[in-house]
Amino acid sequence: MTNHKYSLTGYHKEENEELWLWDDLPELDMEIGYKVGSLLHYEHSPFQEISIVETKAFGRMLVLDGTPQVTAKDGFIYNEMITHIAMAAHPKPQKVAMIGGGDCGPAREALKYESVQQIDVVEIDPRVIEVCRTWMTKETGQEREGLIRTVLKDGYKWIQEQKNMYDVLLVDRSDPYGPAVSLYKPQFYQYVYDSLTDDGIAVFQSGSPYYSGILKKTSSSLRKLFPIVHTYICSIPSFPGGIWSFTIASKKWDPLEADLNGLQWQDAKYINPEIFQASFVLPQYIKSALEEK
Repeated sequence: MTNHKYSLTGYHKEENEELWLWDDLPELDMEIGYKVGSLLHYEHSPFQEISIVETKAFGRMLVLDGTPQVTAKDGFIYNEMITHIAMAAHPKPQKVAMIGGGDCGPAREALKYESVQQIDVVEIDPRVIEVCRTWMTKETGQEREGLIRTVLKDGYKWIQEQKNMYDVLLVDRSDPYGPAVSLYKPQFYQYVYDSLTDDGIAVFQSGSPYYSGILKKTSSSLRKLFPIVHTYICSIPSFPGGIWSFTIASKKWDPLEADLNGLQWQDAKYINPEIFQASFVLPQYIKSALEEK
């Protein structure tokens, strides 16, 4: 058995000098390993460990506290699916906000909708944005990028100050520990509801529907507040299990009845009108889990 030497969180150099990143999932009694070609960047910000690695399977990867967040090879799937469902469901989204999403991938997807007048990206750690801008995100040079405003605050504290403000809110939260733990509190969902306009829509990253209990808890909390709540799924190869869930909660507009002529999918790599509709078709094990009392 290889004797791992611990240096940075999650990284282990094998006896043959190969570097691996191991995503430890103790609640599942498993680890997922990613072979690393090179460590491009590492720092310890006031909030967390931030690293950028070049992986063999998925290209460049943003890693926070040893946990993979987004990769160059399949990050477009996550960015498109957390963004376009709500943006297309709302007939005229003007004010958009996202908690997390420091790589600004979702924000750039939201810019594709001409009705958008403002996008607020709320990120607790400014270094995540700066590191991603250096190593992960290619600037597009579009004039509309001036509509993206960075808000450097704790998302949980920030949301309490927002009342009837946003047409679309995307909650791009990481796993429920560290800086993101407050974004899973029951009161947080009430704050989200209050931050939306009368016909506002929110989307939450709700975890692996196979491995995690986050989805059921998220759906249950939202159903107490919103008249319209749906779970949808997509396949993200770099994520544990490969299948991932999002939960959309709306005060008025049902995404199942959306006019998909407004879906901005023409230059997308994953989403299209058929995927939009199919993403709401759930395997029976997910439906059963959501129906359990």
